[in-house]
Amino acid sequence: MAYDWEKAATQEGGDYAERIPAGVHDVEIRRVLFGSKKGGPFKSRDGDPQIMLIFADPQGREAPQMVTLSEKAGWVLARLLSAAGADMQRMKADGVLPRDFANQEFARANLVGRRVRAEVKYKQAADGKEYADVTPIRPRPAAPAEQTPLTENDLDADAVPF
Repeated sequence: MAYDWEKAATQEGGDYAERIPAGVHDVEIRRVLFGSKKGGPFKSRDGDPQIMLIFADPQGREAPQMVTLSEKAGWVLARLLSAAGADMQRMKADGVLPRDFANQEFARANLVGRRVRAEVKYKQAADGKEYADVTPIRPRPAAPAEQTPLTENDLDADAVPF
């Protein structure tokens, strides 16, 4: 297969970027794509808007992930944003919905640059193509500080013990 110089000149990474190998990696959302020049905006089989997140590791290798922007499938985006440190309570208070990420300016401002530790797997679809599955790994809660047992000197005689 010949290298397509014209196609490569009009893209950022994508088809010609080396892919992130399967495994656990620290990645960041490098780009958000909203459609293709030939096919228009990305849509799910049910007609819901979709975006493609391009994750990149520190070596510049990439893994794309399609995300459906419906309330039913919103858990995928919520899990990613939560693992990346987004303020989920504020998003709820502000009334942010999954479909809001179909707005290019909003999505880029709130997604590009977010970092997450993720497991990257590759799955073969019915059409024979291999697709990345990027699953965020929630940060583990910090281990509680080791507590030393109380002594009689630590007890307050006026305190209620429960």
